[in-house]
Amino acid sequence: MSSLCTKVIISSAFVIGIIGCASKPPSYSALPDTSDPMIEVTQTEQLLNEARSKQMDVLSPDNFKNAEKALNKAKEGIADKDKAADILEQVSYSRGWLQEGATKSDIARKSIGPIVDARSGALAANAPEMYPKEWKKLESKLENVTSDVEKGSLKAADKRGSDLVASYRQLERDSVEKRYLGSAKSTIEAAEKDKASEKAPRSLGLARGQYNETMKLIAADPRNTTGISRSASNATKASDHLAEVMVKVNAGNTEALVLQTEKQQRQISSLRSETSTQSRELTAAEKQLQAARTTEAAAATATRIRSELNAKDAEVFAQDGKVTVRLKGLNFPSGSANLSASNKALLTKVESVLEEIPTSKIEVQGHTDSTGSNDVNMRISEKRAQAVQKQLIANGTPATGVDAIGLGDEKPIGSNNTAAGRAQNRRIDLVIEPKIQE
Repeated sequence: MSSLCTKVIISSAFVIGIIGCASKPPSYSALPDTSDPMIEVTQTEQLLNEARSKQMDVLSPDNFKNAEKALNKAKEGIADKDKAADILEQVSYSRGWLQEGATKSDIARKSIGPIVDARSGALAANAPEMYPKEWKKLESKLENVTSDVEKGSLKAADKRGSDLVASYRQLERDSVEKRYLGSAKSTIEAAEKDKASEKAPRSLGLARGQYNETMKLIAADPRNTTGISRSASNATKASDHLAEVMVKVNAGNTEALVLQTEKQQRQISSLRSETSTQSRELTAAEKQLQAARTTEAAAATATRIRSELNAKDAEVFAQDGKVTVRLKGLNFPSGSANLSASNKALLTKVESVLEEIPTSKIEVQGHTDSTGSNDVNMRISEKRAQAVQKQLIANGTPATGVDAIGLGDEKPIGSNNTAAGRAQNRRIDLVIEPKIQE
């Protein structure tokens, strides 16, 4: 295979004869007597597995086999409880053969590089499992070549190299085809056997066309797994569709009717999807409009209330579509929920303002300072909210539109470390939801 493998000058050191019969490697390093046989055997087994992963078992088969044999003898020695020195000797032999095999593998890899590359591609395509018989035959032929190379001869490589490369390449393509197109191929063949060319020619043509397109990709570059996978997925879908059409045709329909029905179903599905999208968009738009109207109503309501109440009486602000009226002029003594005469007068003023404003709901929120336990503060805040609720209802606010809730000391607005701050925290907030005018 002069076009594939470059002949190299083999030195006399490389020509060592048939090494399969040798009991010792050409060179090796003895292990220290203090070495642990079990540890050395385990490490050598790892080295052997690494050598196999680098294809030494095919690039330098005799050296690899000798390394394996020596390691097996070491393992047997451990099982038979032989002397440590004898076990370590076999381990050193195994490593010596591996070292020799590494050297010969490098030479073989340079000499038969195209074969090695072709074999690697077939391995990556999982050829040993996809086509075990064919793989075994090729491996046997390759071993004959690499054994000769190992012994210093390139005759077998020149004679069989081209055929081996072509065979491994073909096995790689076949394995990729089987992996990615196996399902589509069997489905199409079954349909053809059922006279798909007569019953469903259009569906068969589409499936076969997509299949052939994938085959072209595999032929061009079987290692282009990304493109092949994508194309094969389309081929599988097309073949599955062919099978579905055949079922309907065998039930008494024509292919034209089946395909027309599918087209109508796709159109209906598309319309439903568009309608669903439009509905979601409309709902979102309505929510945005509602939010805008709520925000606008809250801002207008806050402005209206501010114009009726002075800053000493209340602080008014709009947030999240609601209006909070913080009754600054309404204060409670610590621990008390009783309304003073001035408090009632302020609530009368507030109620007269609320009469002129359309509201959906009013929530009276009672707050306390942090003096006392949480349970006590919660009860006091509820009583304060309820006292204000009753006073507003007594002044004319509809009972169904006013709720009362106690929040204890959860939301302070002032420092609980000062008397002034605690007084601020003992407060009532009216949270108003404006009624949106249509």
